Amino acid sequence: MFRTAESHDDYTGMGTTIVGLLVSGSRASIAHVGDSRLYLLSDGTLSQLTHDDSWAATVLAQDPNLGAAAIAHHPMRNVLTNVLGAREQVEIHLSERDLRGGEVLLLCTDGLHGVLDADALQHILNTVQDVDEAARVLVDRAMACGSRDNVTALVVRYEAEA
Repeated sequence: MFRTAESHDDYTGMGTTIVGLLVSGSRASIAHVGDSRLYLLSDGTLSQLTHDDSWAATVLAQDPNLGAAAIAHHPMRNVLTNVLGAREQVEIHLSERDLRGGEVLLLCTDGLHGVLDADALQHILNTVQDVDEAARVLVDRAMACGSRDNVTALVVRYEAEA
């Protein structure tokens, strides 16, 4: 991607975000760049397992007293600080965790989490049991709420091996 953007003027500044998940046995390996996210629903509670590579996240991490509302309308709030393709070198965040069984994992783009808050995501994942249907409901709800970005959702249910 970087080489293509470098060699074609039409693609200058091109970049993308990504979140990936590999489950082997009960071990989940997570990789992400940018502001695509992975959430874990366990025992009915939703947790964000990734962090955004954005100006807003950086500012909030440096000043926890500031609060998200203080920068909600700042013109830099959506500026990404790390994406695939914008630079030759990129920082890919890696983490691992164990799964017990019964967890639901949501991989999504900011077109989804940018318009649906954690409470809405948690409610849908708790009430729609079929993973394909849950993904459709999430995308449909984000579109109905006026998302202006790409909206992608992948919902996975992990069941422990017998």
